[in-house]
Amino acid sequence: MFIERKAIVATIAMALLTLAVSPSYAAGAHGANARAFDASAAPDAALDAMAQQKFGPSLNAAERKLLHFAPLREVPWFGPNDDPDSAANDTARGENWGAERTVRAEFIEWLVSDPQPARFIHPSGLALAGAHITGSLDLSYATVDKPLTLIRCYLPEGINLLSAHLEDITVRRSRTGPVFGNMAIIHGDASFLMGDFGPVSFMRARIDGTLDFTGARILNAGEDAVNLVEANVAGDVLFHNGFTTDRIVYARLAKIGHDVSVHGAEFKGDGEFDAERATIDGTFYWVDVKHTPKTVLDLEDVHAGSIWDDEASWPAPGNLVINGFVYGDIAGGPSDGPSRLRWLTLQPPEYHSQPFRQLAKVLSEMGRDDGATQVHIAKEIAQRRFGHESLPQRAWSLMLQYTIGFGYQPLRALWWIAGFVSLGTILFGWGYRMRIITPTEEAAYREFVASGEAPPHYPVFNPLVYSLENFLPVVELHQDKYWRPNPRHRVSAKAKPGSPPPDPSSVPGRLLRCYLWLHILAGWTITPLLFAGLSGLVRPD
Repeated sequence: MFIERKAIVATIAMALLTLAVSPSYAAGAHGANARAFDASAAPDAALDAMAQQKFGPSLNAAERKLLHFAPLREVPWFGPNDDPDSAANDTARGENWGAERTVRAEFIEWLVSDPQPARFIHPSGLALAGAHITGSLDLSYATVDKPLTLIRCYLPEGINLLSAHLEDITVRRSRTGPVFGNMAIIHGDASFLMGDFGPVSFMRARIDGTLDFTGARILNAGEDAVNLVEANVAGDVLFHNGFTTDRIVYARLAKIGHDVSVHGAEFKGDGEFDAERATIDGTFYWVDVKHTPKTVLDLEDVHAGSIWDDEASWPAPGNLVINGFVYGDIAGGPSDGPSRLRWLTLQPPEYHSQPFRQLAKVLSEMGRDDGATQVHIAKEIAQRRFGHESLPQRAWSLMLQYTIGFGYQPLRALWWIAGFVSLGTILFGWGYRMRIITPTEEAAYREFVASGEAPPHYPVFNPLVYSLENFLPVVELHQDKYWRPNPRHRVSAKAKPGSPPPDPSSVPGRLLRCYLWLHILAGWTITPLLFAGLSGLVRPD
């Protein structure tokens, strides 16, 4: 009796619907009757009538069930139970699911995109759970103004969203073929969660909410696992908690209004992340990422508000591409100079100055001036090693590095000055005691030769002052004028009558004279570099 009553209601609804859409029906009468139909007809009955008209006797039990639940907020389960963890709802066995849980893709397309049935769908949108959807779910160029949710569904032929206009789409714990959403416009979120998916492409798409791949597994997907080239996402792009792929996440030229977060993800085999020339207004996260020696992180010419990473997630040496990467802050992870220098060494073995300059700038703005200085110095060393410099340029680079730290550590020159002055003090003092250093005035020299000592009126030799005067340019301390190493003179004690003449081949005297020349040249080189470094004249930047 119940079945007969439901059939009668469906027949009446069908008749009313036919009148409502008849071309011969007057416009005023059509509007009035349509309003009356909306208010009085049972939505599921109206949907059933429209489906009968569209699909006839081919409607199956699962599709009729979907019609019944479409006007409701509830999610219909098509399997033997509504437990998402049940083995009966395991999408790995989806190809064995029977007709009782099979829904045609074209039926769903009609239900959500045709204005007549779509107006009876609940405002929360259409949902299916545990269904086997046959055929490709083709919503290309369609307008769907209510959310679409698929839970534990099996769609082996995938989803086509080419140039579609959607309100929101969620595919959770499902198994699908390719998801093709190029140039789609999605006003809410697009979520592909905790399931197994074919390659996902949203090239040149616009998503006003968040694009979420949390827990998604995209394996053996061809060249690109996820294609977001030139996509515009106003919210976050998330690859969280078990996202796994063995191919490329390709996000070149994408514009992301908030964060790009790769957290708890795994890149297998040849999997890599390529976001070259993307713009990320928020933070780029690369945290707790499992990877292989082949995993490449390509952030070339990316602009991001900040970065947050951890050292264990950094790729293998040669696989970090960050030339042109601009970021405003290190929001989390290592932020000291030595750690970040290890990060820079992961780049391919070629010289680019921008990564060093960018890191130094950020560290300086964070108040880590010591780290910034270390990065500046490392930049100059890298340029010498990989920058194809000439031999004179390399020699000059070495001089700057070890004397004043390329101008970033000018006080380093004081150690050289102290070292040369101390060494000179020792050597010149020894030379005087050995009588290798002699007076420069003729009369004083003769007395020095005769007695081993200078005349009482002659300036007393002081090795420290002598060393300072000869090292520091343009400094007159009245020692160098009166005393000089004399290679042709050697007296080890006071001269005695009948002693042999000085040995003209005195090796110690010659060596001390050569050291004096070196001492003077070092002073004329290091001292000006000290002042140039203090004034900032020699800093490359």
